[in-house]
Amino acid sequence: MFNRLQYLSFTGLSGGILLLISACTPISSNQTQQQLTVVNPPEFKLKAINDQGGQVCTDGEKAFGPVTQKMVQKCQNWGGGNSCTQEQWTESLYINAYGSQRCPEGSRFNSYTQTCVEGQTVLGPFSPSLVAACEEFGGGNACEDKRWESRLFNNLIRQQGKVQLPSKPPQFVLFAFDGSYSIDAWQKSRNFAKTMTEAGKPIKFTYFVSGVYFVSRSDRKLYDAPAGKGLGRSAIGWGGKPEEILPRLEQMNLAYEEGHEIASHAVGHFNGSKWSQADWRKEFNYFDQFIFEAYSRNNLTGSLAFDRSVIQGFRAPELGQSSGLYQVLAEDQFRYDTSKVANANYWPQQENGIWNFPLGQMKTALTGKNVVLMDYNFYYIHSRARPNSSRAKFYEEDMFKTYMNYFQQNYQGNRAPVHIGHHFSAWNGGAYWNAMFRFAEEVCGLSEVQCVTYSELADFMDLLTPEQIAAYQKGEFDPVLSQPDEIQVSSMSEDWCNKEQ
Repeated sequence: MFNRLQYLSFTGLSGGILLLISACTPISSNQTQQQLTVVNPPEFKLKAINDQGGQVCTDGEKAFGPVTQKMVQKCQNWGGGNSCTQEQWTESLYINAYGSQRCPEGSRFNSYTQTCVEGQTVLGPFSPSLVAACEEFGGGNACEDKRWESRLFNNLIRQQGKVQLPSKPPQFVLFAFDGSYSIDAWQKSRNFAKTMTEAGKPIKFTYFVSGVYFVSRSDRKLYDAPAGKGLGRSAIGWGGKPEEILPRLEQMNLAYEEGHEIASHAVGHFNGSKWSQADWRKEFNYFDQFIFEAYSRNNLTGSLAFDRSVIQGFRAPELGQSSGLYQVLAEDQFRYDTSKVANANYWPQQENGIWNFPLGQMKTALTGKNVVLMDYNFYYIHSRARPNSSRAKFYEEDMFKTYMNYFQQNYQGNRAPVHIGHHFSAWNGGAYWNAMFRFAEEVCGLSEVQCVTYSELADFMDLLTPEQIAAYQKGEFDPVLSQPDEIQVSSMSEDWCNKEQ
């Protein structure tokens, strides 16, 4: 620690040699005859990195603070070598690797706990009061770490009652896309989100991407689909040539950097309702390979803007799940699954440690038919999944009014999350995309409405007790979550900077 050391500059020696000695080391009589200048240890201060709230401890030359795996990767790509794994970096290197957001690149901001989270890890530093609460909770030596496992952190915050949540939950609205092939659809959805945010109606999408769209057709035999589906087979085609895959990777990077979520929709879009655990393990391994090796495998220049820790959610193709799926999701520490169906007013529950975020079902507004609230299901009941653009306006109106009924039922009722599922396909003349956009314009930005990603919904759910969720299901809001205490979870301060360096 610098506060245990003195810097002594022997100005009588040529070259101004700088010696470092212990504060308790005796000084010889010969040394006392020379002119000594005592230089104070470097003082670290808290410095703003960007206008989003990013901060770093720095003395003007060296810097330290939370470091993510993505920052380390960037540092190594820049030729930083072993210095990338040191506790202190040069200030310029740290700031460049940190990024332009509130949290360091490779992590995201949890608005409910006011912390940065990397995968399943909460980044410190943590305040003394929170560390004390952790020790009281039985966290042991882990309480002194600067990175806490998310479940420890969330259990601590929830059970200690230290985070203030609203007495009435927000109305969460989740918009998600399955697929990821169409560049136009990537651009159209991203541009819509930007326009909405500029209009004061912020919206974030969750993109469930399919692994085959990042594999060139010439490489298709790299995929041996589970359950004997066949070598080089896919139910939805392939990614085209490498030069066609590159813009898809770029769109996915841009979506992630803009705050949208990237999640998994498996690989070949086969129905896995009869798959074993081994089948699902095989499929998940292929997904990681095809997504995270996409640049190198296709001989493309560039890299993903995120790592494997970002993939926290899953939706099964055709909603085909089996018990083996949930064993693999648990093994890989997924946070949530969206492969099931429930009543429209269902409040999420955890099943084997994984949040169940099912699609809703209800009657359509104009046709009165039961429908799972996803665009393909409307396409099927409207025109038997065959194009019929001549009735596009009617189909659009049916979906829009059904979505509004869904929203109003929950918004005025028990506030259960509203799940809107779509594909990168403009079925029936774009009727369903039009209805979705109209619905988003109508509800996002309303009081107590949050149009967020599934990970953000999971952030909120992680802080609830089973009793609170049960009360929500009944529509009993007040005073379920009126917590009197709010604990400061971060200790990022100048005092902490100088203590830790």
